[in-house]
Amino acid sequence: MKRFFILLLTLSVIGVLYGIYLFNKKPLDTREQNADFELTSEQLVNEFSANETSASAKYADKVLFVTGKVNEINLNSATVFLESGDPLAGVTCSFYPDEAPQLKELRVGQVVKIKGKCTGKLADVVLNNCSLSSLN
Repeated sequence: MKRFFILLLTLSVIGVLYGIYLFNKKPLDTREQNADFELTSEQLVNEFSANETSASAKYADKVLFVTGKVNEINLNSATVFLESGDPLAGVTCSFYPDEAPQLKELRVGQVVKIKGKCTGKLADVVLNNCSLSSLN
């Protein structure tokens, strides 16, 4: 019985320590990761519109390069919205806070290439932890 209690206590301590490690672990910086896919905002939205389940399985939690035309810029929330050809859907790109000053250089209608992590589709396809890769 004493051995069982010691084993249970040891496993509990290991579990708590592992939980603390996971809680304090910083997420990977997408700027330092290679992109899994490269496509246009129109292609991305079309895939999600055609089959959201399949597109989510393919792109969710993946780092993407997305090229598209800027539709709207929100400097307060460091967010850029890309056109897709579909008036009801686009791509919402939420940037790292330290990337916000670069967003001031953007103009509506400008073609940009953005790198970010896809989290799926709400009304728009959502990319988080974004960074600007190139401006055209």
